[in-house]
Amino acid sequence: MRTFSSLRHRNYRLYFIGQLVSLIGSWTQTTALMWIAHQKTGLAQWPAFLVAVQIGPTFLFGALGGSLADRVPKRRLIVATQSCFLTAAGILMALYYLDALTLWVMLAIMFFHGCVQAIDLPARLAFVPGLVPREDLINAVALNSLLFNAARAIGPAIAGFLLHVSGPGLCFLVNAISYLAVLFALRLMTLPPEEEIVPAKTPGGGFGVLSREGRLLALVLVAGLVAIGGWPLLALLPSYAAKVLGRGEDGYSMLLSSVGAGALLAALTAATYGSETRRRRLLFAGLCLVAMALVGMAAASEQIGAMAACILFGYGMIMFFATGQSAVQLSVLNQDRGKVMGVWAMMLSAGVPMGNLVFGPAADAFGLTAVLLAQAGIVLLAASIILFGRVR
Repeated sequence: MRTFSSLRHRNYRLYFIGQLVSLIGSWTQTTALMWIAHQKTGLAQWPAFLVAVQIGPTFLFGALGGSLADRVPKRRLIVATQSCFLTAAGILMALYYLDALTLWVMLAIMFFHGCVQAIDLPARLAFVPGLVPREDLINAVALNSLLFNAARAIGPAIAGFLLHVSGPGLCFLVNAISYLAVLFALRLMTLPPEEEIVPAKTPGGGFGVLSREGRLLALVLVAGLVAIGGWPLLALLPSYAAKVLGRGEDGYSMLLSSVGAGALLAALTAATYGSETRRRRLLFAGLCLVAMALVGMAAASEQIGAMAACILFGYGMIMFFATGQSAVQLSVLNQDRGKVMGVWAMMLSAGVPMGNLVFGPAADAFGLTAVLLAQAGIVLLAASIILFGRVR
């Protein structure tokens, strides 16, 4: 009962179901795009570039998106952004069937997707605390990670099947349809009347709020460092499956689903046992597991061993990020939450493309083993900051 306590609340329950369907569609599309990029080029760097241009705009515009979330009714804003995502998925599908989906066209559409995400992500993160009482907020944040990673496990599996039987076009169609679930769920929610929102006067915006909480700012910066060292593994998986394991799209989708399965277990753990008193231990343990997983990936040569390392990687990453995000959410006032979550999104969105742009080409130049060990070193550095630094 404790694990799923947030689902007692109708509005959050609707949000959870709608997001789950939508995120499954998103991961189905992402898997297809990364596979297309690798198939067209045979290089690890092109899937990394796609991820970079999709996530990069949140680094550039995340603070603006967070401020907008504190100025505009969040439900109205999320409806607009999800409608844009639906349109982008439809365009991808049409271009694929017209045989016009080149690498540069994919980059352009993913950049548009990223610009919309810079507004959507802070708004969704700040929207959740209004759907549950404070005592269920840690649980709600953990369940958000659960639904994201359930989708990470299910979406690539669906994509692997669809890529095998029909090709990428149907993956784009599945994603477009999935956004209808979010729009329908938002429409069914019963929320207080939307009043005029007066922006809080916060010097420096989200950074100004964090600067007055030194340990919280340190946590956000460490999260950016972990994003640099950890998440680029996902963009390396197509090349890893092909070059290290000698597998095709089935091997790739199994690795990505293994990451999602581990993350799903971590989200369940955080939802059940997450608390403010255990926070630091969970942060440190999560990073140690990620470093072990990256070393395991570097040493693996068979599908089973690589999948086990991917499960460990997903578990550690989500244990760290779910715990860290709940710490940030609980430490700020309602009127500042959008701005602060915009900064959180910025740090993660800066780290992921930065890591992809470094480690993608490095994998082609120096080999996957050296890159995976370098990533493990960065994550261990972050763990040492959690252990010995002023992080809470």
